[in-house]
Amino acid sequence: MFKRSLVLLLSLILCLGTAASAFASDSAAKNGIKNFGFNYLIKNDGSLWLWGGVRSVPTQVPGVQDAKTVYADSGAGPLIQTTDGSVYLLETARTTLELTATPIPELKDLVAAFSLNQKTYAVLKDGSLWVSTQNYDHSVLESTPFARVAGVEGAADISGYYESSRLNETRGVSWVRFLLLKQDGTVWSTTDDFATVTQVPGVDGITQLEQNYALNKEGSIWTWPVQNEYEPETYSADKRIVPAVMSGLPAIASMSYNGLTMLAIARDAGLWYWGSTVTGSSDGTTYHEQAVPIHFTGIRNVTAAGIVERSIIALTAEGKLYAASNETEAMKANAAFDVLASDVQAVSYAGRFCIFQKSDGNLWGWGVNKDAQLGYGDYEFSHGAPVAVQKPITIKLNGETVPLTNGAITRGGQNFVPLRALFGKMGATVDYKWTTTKTPAAVPGGYTYKVDKEIIIAGEKADGTTLNITFNTVTGAVSVNGKAVTLKEPPFIVNGTTYLPLRFISEQLGANVQWLPEDGVIAITVS
Repeated sequence: MFKRSLVLLLSLILCLGTAASAFASDSAAKNGIKNFGFNYLIKNDGSLWLWGGVRSVPTQVPGVQDAKTVYADSGAGPLIQTTDGSVYLLETARTTLELTATPIPELKDLVAAFSLNQKTYAVLKDGSLWVSTQNYDHSVLESTPFARVAGVEGAADISGYYESSRLNETRGVSWVRFLLLKQDGTVWSTTDDFATVTQVPGVDGITQLEQNYALNKEGSIWTWPVQNEYEPETYSADKRIVPAVMSGLPAIASMSYNGLTMLAIARDAGLWYWGSTVTGSSDGTTYHEQAVPIHFTGIRNVTAAGIVERSIIALTAEGKLYAASNETEAMKANAAFDVLASDVQAVSYAGRFCIFQKSDGNLWGWGVNKDAQLGYGDYEFSHGAPVAVQKPITIKLNGETVPLTNGAITRGGQNFVPLRALFGKMGATVDYKWTTTKTPAAVPGGYTYKVDKEIIIAGEKADGTTLNITFNTVTGAVSVNGKAVTLKEPPFIVNGTTYLPLRFISEQLGANVQWLPEDGVIAITVS
């Protein structure tokens, strides 16, 4: 076992407790974005950008070129694949928040990744299965290197879930069941981490696997019960799967399941629903089982669908993204679907939010945002209306890309960068000054306290004279060599990261700043 000195903070937002689904755009990339997922984007130049957790906006991953996709469902951390099939593990430093992409050569040509119960499984194109085990030691993640799982061949995809029962005991026992979809369309099951595997009976020709649901090439959905200690009818001897049954739905093209609720898109582009609706608040949530599938009559031509928090989202061939509430005691066939956005060409979603792309190439986000899932540049708990994901901006200094711990943010037409990301590389020094002023209060014997927090950037002007720029992060006041300066947009703080105006400071330091909007690049030149 080896210990990583880096904590994978991004994994907190990548593994959300429910299966995440993505629908990438097949159309030509616009606005410089070639591909995207619910927490990443890939620009036409192959650069990879991620957001969420400690990063409120898209932030470029250094050292990664020709990125193709990100496998987010990995407890070991995001797995990045490039166009040549190479795979990297993304890590985040505990203190500096620096991003590092470490090559994982054994995972060449990755096709699927899945994490559950502190194990990450990876499926390769050659059908082999690999595993890494994760453990936490004082908030530092320990991961074993990926090792090939013996005896497994012809793998295509992997899924899994927790089960429990009261078999042969008065008290319940629990275990993890992993399911393996093979390239021949069969499904295999294990409850001992692939020491032994058994074929799921009566299921073949499978093209999609979602926990205990399997879709075959004829469009039929097969399912079997998840064993539950409170439901004796789900038990089977020796943890074996109860024989699968067919749902009886019309020909299905794809399905999406979050562990509670199933959405199935029929080949005629109709949308079917069954599973659990939800009512009540977080401390009194009630789930209402709806076992009989219903066909929604109010929406047609569906190309993608999923559950986001307590809403059903559905994208249609006409480019409209709809939302319908799942917060009800019983879902009805005529449920109201309201237009969330128009001119949408693709959508990617996770458990509580979604990211979608319009035909102009711009990305938008909607839903819960308490961990900056929407890439908007704030940590508001949620956004009821769609917000624009911050456009990715590359900062280049004398032709070299400057790595940022947090991406640049645009406000009021000005670009802001994290405090220490750039200016030290331009020869400036950065210092802090805290001043506390104590004055008598109106109440006898009482005092009031005023605290000013200042950031001081010291350097030289182009003519060689001394330069001191002071930013008061409490009042927003700015001065240059003691003279007050008014900025259109003052500095600001996002989640503890101070953002300063890039052009203003750079030009004060004698640099030439050029904004290349079509490339999303700010080019800074200093002599």
